[in-house]
Amino acid sequence: MLTITCLGIPAALRHQSRSASVHLAALGRGAGKAKKPDLTEHQQNGDVKDIIKRLQKLGTGPLCDADKGHKLTSSTSDDPDLKKYKGLNLMDTDVMKLRHAPKQSGGVMIGVARTVQLPRPNDFLAVLSALTELSAGDVLVVNTGGSTRAVAGSLFTTEATRRGVNGIVVDGPIRDVAELECFAYSTKITPYAGTVQHVGEGVDVSSVQCAGVTVNPGDIIFGDSDGVLCGSVDTFSACLHDAEHIVAAEQRLIEGMKVGNSLHSMTNFDEHFAARKEGRESSLTFKDLRTVKFTGIDSVEVS
Repeated sequence: MLTITCLGIPAALRHQSRSASVHLAALGRGAGKAKKPDLTEHQQNGDVKDIIKRLQKLGTGPLCDADKGHKLTSSTSDDPDLKKYKGLNLMDTDVMKLRHAPKQSGGVMIGVARTVQLPRPNDFLAVLSALTELSAGDVLVVNTGGSTRAVAGSLFTTEATRRGVNGIVVDGPIRDVAELECFAYSTKITPYAGTVQHVGEGVDVSSVQCAGVTVNPGDIIFGDSDGVLCGSVDTFSACLHDAEHIVAAEQRLIEGMKVGNSLHSMTNFDEHFAARKEGRESSLTFKDLRTVKFTGIDSVEVS
């Protein structure tokens, strides 16, 4: 798919508010000690509620496209505010797989990260304990420390759904895939359950490593059938406007193709291809929507 992002660069990234995501140093397996965030305040923050509402109309693809544009801007700009952009983090899609999506969800999982690090592999008492502290809008993110036994299944996800929890993301195995209730992602599946003997340090005590990325308590977690993204409130906020324009532009292209217009005819493809063939600078633009342009296209190799 062609990559699109909005023309124009935001004047500056929003400064982090006191209720924004928690910054934690990654230590060892990714666990960084930190003061537990006030997640109640965080979830009730008006900006966060608005961000989550707008995210419900998006997907990982447009968000990644917007993120790519912001990262490029951040790397080339002299503006210190733009350089603060940290970027979204995509969990390794080769291992982190969607195991269940509720039919009524619209196919998108969005929520505030609550983190758990298992004290020992194959023991999920800490996960069950964390469940008692979860509330509506949360997404539980678990690092199992290399577990080979399941740490969650149908009972866990049914109780999570009863509490209004939006999902669980596990770096490790889960089970009962055919009977899961809430959104569930994991890197493995096994029918064997672990033990329940080791208490652990509790929920939101540390950041955790999950499928190759660091997840902090209070981060936003966004998942769909293509993968799972995580990032701070400010990072998602910075990407929203561009991602919304990308969705609008792609919809226009799809509508045009459905009534008989070719994709190429709705862009300056011929001019752009010729320019790139000759090594000249060019952007692939959508002819009918001047506020949107296609960027990030690699040089075309023509034999």
